[in-house]
Amino acid sequence: MTERFSVHPVLPVTDMKRSLAFWQSLGFQIAFADEAPPESASYAGVSRGDQTLHLQTFTEEQRGYTQTMALRLETDAVETLYAEWKDMGFITSPLAEKPWGNYEFGFYDPDNTPFFFYRETR
Repeated sequence: MTERFSVHPVLPVTDMKRSLAFWQSLGFQIAFADEAPPESASYAGVSRGDQTLHLQTFTEEQRGYTQTMALRLETDAVETLYAEWKDMGFITSPLAEKPWGNYEFGFYDPDNTPFFFYRETR
């Protein structure tokens, strides 16, 4: 029997309204929220394609002891996404082939969580 896993990262955000606006500017849609309107939610999700990111409101104090790690999202559309987003001013690592066998670019969300979108080249 093969087990199937899927990962749904929960991103700590300090301002839900700001985070939702950021992800919506990147073409993500609000998928769910624990309150209406979603901007006042403490837990919400945004989706684009088959990827959903979960957002949870944290205080600055909670952010101090919550571990944040870099998120890597594999996609066949890495060039398309880069072309769509490159002039928006937030990409900190331009699209490039990396020695570890990926073609990728990266940025930080409004709460400084690092994101890398990539496709394998090997």
